[in-house]
Amino acid sequence: MADPDAFGDWLNAYARAQEGGDVALLKSLLSEDAKLFETPFNAPVTGVEKIVAVFTENWARIVDVSFKVEKIADNWAHWKAGGLIEALDEPYRTDGILKAELNAAGLCTSLTLWTETLSVRESDMLSQRDA
Repeated sequence: MADPDAFGDWLNAYARAQEGGDVALLKSLLSEDAKLFETPFNAPVTGVEKIVAVFTENWARIVDVSFKVEKIADNWAHWKAGGLIEALDEPYRTDGILKAELNAAGLCTSLTLWTETLSVRESDMLSQRDA
């Protein structure tokens, strides 16, 4: 079983990796055979290199990133991220829940994300629909 503080430490490092687009830090947080569930309903992306590629692709689109995370239970956290989609010059916001399973070494073996994404244009469309 992992150290009781392991999830908090892992979560803080994960937030730093997200905010800085830090590939090396992200790699250091994952087991070699880690699984990423981009949603709980998708097939997992398996293996540290494939997971890092998913994050790198997403990070390449967003600049001026902010990432805030708060532990809500053992291995569960609520997070919010924002930034600017550079190609569209449009603000980007996400809000979500994550579940991370850690091994005895404190490395993530499974990361499941529940994400809600809302861009400014989508927000405008929704407000027009509701009018």
